[in-house]
Amino acid sequence: MSRPISRRARQAAETRRDILDAALRLFAGRGYAATAIADIAAEAGVAVPTVYASVGAKPLLLKGLLKTVDIEAGVPELAQALGAATDPREVLRLGVRITRQVAERGSAIIKVLASAAGSEPEMGQAYAEGLAKHGAGAAATVGRIAALGALSADVSEPDAVAIFATLTGTPVYDGLTGHGWSYDKCETWLLDTLAAQLLRSPGKVGRTAHQRG
Repeated sequence: MSRPISRRARQAAETRRDILDAALRLFAGRGYAATAIADIAAEAGVAVPTVYASVGAKPLLLKGLLKTVDIEAGVPELAQALGAATDPREVLRLGVRITRQVAERGSAIIKVLASAAGSEPEMGQAYAEGLAKHGAGAAATVGRIAALGALSADVSEPDAVAIFATLTGTPVYDGLTGHGWSYDKCETWLLDTLAAQLLRSPGKVGRTAHQRG
């Protein structure tokens, strides 16, 4: 049986959340380089030492924000479901849903990270790691479809990964929502578009690459 969280622990978690929320607002509004720790402390309503004690310096603040994205987007649970799915379209749906959730909840953070990458080497590394993680997710989605014998014969697996990774990148979501699309509409369009590009016709699904050989 888990122990109840103490009042002090709850207050510490709330303070950390307030600081991270304040940092995101200021990073997004002013830019990473133009935002000082003192600004973040004032925005969060805490003392400067509290910011350092609760989260840390600016690079740690941004990393803390990044860590919240996957959790709030439900990525671990969705990835587990994707790995267990046996219906190719469901695999694709879950892959698209992961990217939608990340874009919807983390677009502002990702933009801040991209802008900070040029001035902060650590942020540049974190941004590169984020891109690599997105690519790995695309490869996992396409790999699962291929293992189910459902990848279209008209596209190679590397090309399928490139198509999926590109169309589900945050810039595409930003572009579509910038034209007034809802995230629901983005997700539906991406699923239908990727299904047409990547999935084998239903009558030909079911044989793995090993079985076809």
